[in-house]
Amino acid sequence: MYPSVRNAPERTATSTGIEPTRVLSQNLIALGLTSFFSDISSEMVLAVVPLFLTTSLGFSILGFGLFEAGYQATNAVFRIWGGSIADHRQNHKRTAASGYAISAATRLGLVASALVAAIPAVPFLLADRVGKGLRTAPRDALISLSTHPSRLATAFGVHRSLDTAGALLGPLIAFVVLSQAPGAFDAVFVLSAVAAVIGVAIIVTFAQEKPQAEPKRTRPAIRDQWRDVLAVPGMRRLAIGVAGLSLFTVSDAFVYLVIQRTTDLSARYFPLLFVGTAVVYLVLAVPVGRLADRIGTRPVFITGHAFLVVVYLLLGFSELSLAVSLACLGLLGAYYAATDGVVSAMASRLVDSQIRASGIALITVVIAVARMASAGLFGLLWQSLGRGEALTIYLAALLVAILFAVRLFPDTRAVA
Repeated sequence: MYPSVRNAPERTATSTGIEPTRVLSQNLIALGLTSFFSDISSEMVLAVVPLFLTTSLGFSILGFGLFEAGYQATNAVFRIWGGSIADHRQNHKRTAASGYAISAATRLGLVASALVAAIPAVPFLLADRVGKGLRTAPRDALISLSTHPSRLATAFGVHRSLDTAGALLGPLIAFVVLSQAPGAFDAVFVLSAVAAVIGVAIIVTFAQEKPQAEPKRTRPAIRDQWRDVLAVPGMRRLAIGVAGLSLFTVSDAFVYLVIQRTTDLSARYFPLLFVGTAVVYLVLAVPVGRLADRIGTRPVFITGHAFLVVVYLLLGFSELSLAVSLACLGLLGAYYAATDGVVSAMASRLVDSQIRASGIALITVVIAVARMASAGLFGLLWQSLGRGEALTIYLAALLVAILFAVRLFPDTRAVA
C-alpha cells in the first residue's frame, strides 16, 4: 500500500527538493505553453462544433446531447488508461505527449470531413477525446510532482491561465475565419492542426520526466494502484462529492446554445461566447489558486458551484439581454477558475506521488462520467419539457448536491 499524503511526515523544501516559495518550474512553463497551443487548437474546433453539428449536419437537441454524452464517455475511459499507465511505467511525460499527438492527428480527419460530406466528423471528434483523456492526468501529475505541496493550487492556476489564454484565442481565430469566409469550417480545422503540432513539439522538447519509483523496485499491478488510490483517506468522499456536483452541471455547449437561441445571436458571433468565458477564467485563475492555497480548496470549490447556481437562475428566469448574457459568461468563467485546477490540487494533496496520476485520473474520470450522464439527461429534458423546466430541475438538484458536498469533502489544506 502507498501512504497517503495526509498521513505522511510533513514535507519541507529539503524533503521534496522544491523550494516552498517557488511556483514556476521548467515543467510548469513547458506544460503551460503546450496547453496554450493545444487549447488554441481544440477551442477553435469546440467553438464551431455546436453549430457545425446542429446546422451543417442537422443534429437535433437530443442528438447533440447524446453526442455530448459520448464525447464525455470517451474522455472518461481514456483518462483511466492514461493515469494508470503513467503511474505504472512512471512515464508521465511520454503518456501526456502521446495524448497531445493523437489529438493533433484528428485535426486532419476533421479537415477531410469538412471537405467531403461522405466522411463523418463524429469519429474524429471522439478520437480527439481519446487524446485528451490520455494526457490530462499524467500532465497534471507532472505539474504536481514539480511543485511544492503548499503551492499546488497556485501552480495549477498558472497552468490553467496559460491554457485559458489559448482557449480565448482559439474562438477568436475561428470568429475571424468565419467572418471572412462564412461556413469555412475546413479553414478552421487546418489552422487548428497547425497549433496542435506546435503544442506537441513543446512538450516533447522541453518537458522533463519526474519518475518517483526507484528503478529496482517491483511496481504493483495496475489493479493494485487503483486499490491503493481508493484506500486513501478522503478519496472516496471527494469522488462522491464531485460526482453529485458534476451530474447536475450543464455543459458549456448547452449554455451557449441557450444564449444563442434565446437572443437569436448570429452564427458568426457564436464563437465569441467562448471568448467571454475564457477572459474571466484567464483573469481569475491565478488569484483564485492563491486563495485556495491560503484558505483551503474546499470552500473555493464549493463557491465555484454557487456561481453556477446563479447562471442557471439567469438562464432560466430572466430576459437574456446583452448584460445578462455577459453576466452568465462571466460567472461561468469564475466557476471554472474556482473548480478546474482546484480539484486537481485537492486530489494531489490526498495521494502519494507514486500513484498521483491515478488519483487525479479517478477524480477527473468521475467528473467526466457524471457530465456524460448530465449531457444526455439535459438534452432529453430540454427536448421533452422545454428549456426553462430543464434548467429548473438542474437548479434544484445542484443546490442539493452542494449541501451534500459541503459535508462530504475532506479538508485538503496545504502543508506549509
